[in-house]
Amino acid sequence: MPDFVELWKEMYFKNEDAWTQAIKEFITTQTFVSVLDQVKDQLLNYHILSEQNLDNYYKVHPAPSKKDIARVAELVIGLEDKVDELDLQFSTNINRITGSLIKLVDFHANLKDEVKSLREENQAVQKRLDEILNRLEDKPAEIPDVKVQPVSNTTPKKRTRKKDNGA
Repeated sequence: MPDFVELWKEMYFKNEDAWTQAIKEFITTQTFVSVLDQVKDQLLNYHILSEQNLDNYYKVHPAPSKKDIARVAELVIGLEDKVDELDLQFSTNINRITGSLIKLVDFHANLKDEVKSLREENQAVQKRLDEILNRLEDKPAEIPDVKVQPVSNTTPKKRTRKKDNGA
């Protein structure tokens, strides 16, 4: 009895060799190359026609294209960059203003302390002058007659200078 598996294998491999040889011969012909060229040209023309139809469709129907979406995305990214830059500038300026205000408050406190100490010194000097005046009034015979005016607690007014006109 014949072995069917062996027969099938033999038939399969011979058939495979025959088809391989036939396909190789067909692929190497100029006809196959020209058919491939025609298919390529048809597919390229179909692609171009499809793109043109889509562009015309999108002109009539306002739907965004990939180009439009990409342009908007670029604008959004640019806007985000500007907002980040403004945020950085804003925080920098706020920090500067805060530092300046702290310095101003410190300066104001120091100035207040200096004014307070100047007032105390002024009062001490005023008391001393009052004591000296009281002692002078008690001994009028020893000192020649000098008119003394009491010093007021108001601050003196600044004198204004007269400007030379160059004449």
